[in-house]
Amino acid sequence: MGDYHRIHPVVGSPQPSAPPEQAGGKKPSHENLQLPITAPPPYAPAPLPPPRRKRRRCCRCVCWTLLAVVILIVALGATAGILYLVFRPKIPNFHVDRLTVTKFNVNTTTMTVTDAFDVDVTATNPNSHIGIYYDGGEVTASFNGTQLCSGAFPTLYQGHRTTVQPRISLTGETRLDSAVAVQLIQQQQAGFVPLTVRARVPIRIKFGAIKLWKMTGKADCNLVVNNLHAGTQLHIQSNSCSFKLKI
Repeated sequence: MGDYHRIHPVVGSPQPSAPPEQAGGKKPSHENLQLPITAPPPYAPAPLPPPRRKRRRCCRCVCWTLLAVVILIVALGATAGILYLVFRPKIPNFHVDRLTVTKFNVNTTTMTVTDAFDVDVTATNPNSHIGIYYDGGEVTASFNGTQLCSGAFPTLYQGHRTTVQPRISLTGETRLDSAVAVQLIQQQQAGFVPLTVRARVPIRIKFGAIKLWKMTGKADCNLVVNNLHAGTQLHIQSNSCSFKLKI
């Protein structure tokens, strides 16, 4: 009889085992499955909104406005400088010539003063190419800081190198403090009464054909008179005036 064939086992990689589904006939449960653990994504801030065009337009408008204001200021300064160099403006001169008392009554019971003055003023324009417009204003007379009467400065124009002499009527009724009333009586008896005449007048300067903006002229005159009797022209013993122009 022939030789039997011998079967030798083959040495090699083992055959992959059948999946549990084939081996047992059952499907794997989801509870037994392990999912890979992954870290949560890092927090990313929300993107900033793009700048609005309105803000850019507002910034541009503000910048252009500031630039226009600066240019205007520079232009006005240059114009004022040129006018000053060309015309050499000088401050007008004010002076109180006469002070006449038309009424002055003191009620010692109520400490009330009823008075009326006529003030003659001389205003001189020393400029050869500058005219001055006086647009009214207020004039007051005071004693020791207490206003006694007031009146209106006339509206007029003063030409080049001219002098005007307006008469200003002042009236008032004032209740005095007892100390001020006693001092006023004592000063009259001594023949030495200090008064202050103030004028606040809107002024416009005219350079040739150019009329500038309205400014305020401030004139302060410190006077000493001999008395305040009604119906008399007072003798002015001391008279000093100053004038300032407020732009």
